[in-house]
Amino acid sequence: MLDADVLIIGGGLVGASFALALASQNQALKICMLESVEASSQAQPSFDDRSTVLSKSSANLFSDMGLWPDLAKIVAPIKHIHTSEEGQFGMSRLHASDYDVDAMGYVVDNKGLGTQLYAQLQQFPNIQIISPAKVTCLKAFPYHYQAELLNLQTQTHEKCQAKLVVMCDGGRSDLAQQLGLSRQTKSYQQAALIANVELQKNHQGWAYERFAKQGPIAMLPLPNFQGRARSALVWTTSLSAIEERMGLTDKAFLTELQSQFGHRLGRFKGVGERAFYPLNVQKTNELVRSRLAILGNAAHTLHPVAGQGFNLALRGAALLAHNVLSNYTKGLDIGSLSSLNEFALVQNQDAARIQGASHGLVSLFSHQNSAIQLTRNLGVLALDHCPLIKGCFARAAMGLDVHKPTFR
Repeated sequence: MLDADVLIIGGGLVGASFALALASQNQALKICMLESVEASSQAQPSFDDRSTVLSKSSANLFSDMGLWPDLAKIVAPIKHIHTSEEGQFGMSRLHASDYDVDAMGYVVDNKGLGTQLYAQLQQFPNIQIISPAKVTCLKAFPYHYQAELLNLQTQTHEKCQAKLVVMCDGGRSDLAQQLGLSRQTKSYQQAALIANVELQKNHQGWAYERFAKQGPIAMLPLPNFQGRARSALVWTTSLSAIEERMGLTDKAFLTELQSQFGHRLGRFKGVGERAFYPLNVQKTNELVRSRLAILGNAAHTLHPVAGQGFNLALRGAALLAHNVLSNYTKGLDIGSLSSLNEFALVQNQDAARIQGASHGLVSLFSHQNSAIQLTRNLGVLALDHCPLIKGCFARAAMGLDVHKPTFR
């Protein structure tokens, strides 16, 4: 039987980040991480061709874990943020140089981030990665959990005993259902269409949020590919229109995108493979139990309009790591419910704040009433011309308006 202090179920971006947050600060802690799809596999859903926005705060957390020197080589810095609404006069612009930072955030492709995380994890002998494997049964005992593991390659079974189990297995967790962990889910009746778009001119670090009539369009800066300038597209589309938009030829798709986004990035020259995923907001009703905690999409999901989903999850991983490391160092029980409740209180507050802000933004820009449109425009103009409001918005965009968890 395997014996671990912490068993992490799910080795995607959040699970791997949590493992690194622990191991980078304490090499005595025994960590076992389980993942059903090998990191190098093309079928690994966490390490696909989507891009992730890292806030300035998230970059600081990865720096604390020792990952940032390597990660910085593959990210595209967000030096400017431009927000506008189709057909309206209001717009706002934020510049990193106004706040004495090199960037307001960074964009990284998930595959590159996953590769860097796993390369870093290999340096720590106290982390055991079991993949491809899954948990078939999880039983609670007074002082530990016992997990039944199935190796998906050899079809052999093994047991693992752990003082704390952390579930990072995504928003469609079969294990959560098995444990009776319920969640609240609301569908936006929308999907996020994603693709990489080749640009006529260099983006120069500009990130755009364009509230078009048919749904918000985000264009995020990416590193050049073979000398070609690119941005990552996230286009919120109604479920009724998604199949039609996915079925357009590349030329027709770019023409429609150009008509709704405009020409701030010049002419769109090409588009990569398109994909989409449905948009839901959900949260688990139990973030913790005795010796059990939940992180990432298994705990809560957001609308992508503000690009804060992974940043929220990473703060949760860092917060839980701080909780575990502090108790372990003091010789206290890392799985005690009272200690985990302290983590849950702070994380639930953070999630409620971010979910509320994201949902509010979607709702605000979905109304086409002329009076509401005028109010929106005046608000955007005020944001662009009032340094105090602008500064608060900039800090929120960089993730610096919340306390950064520490690991010690």
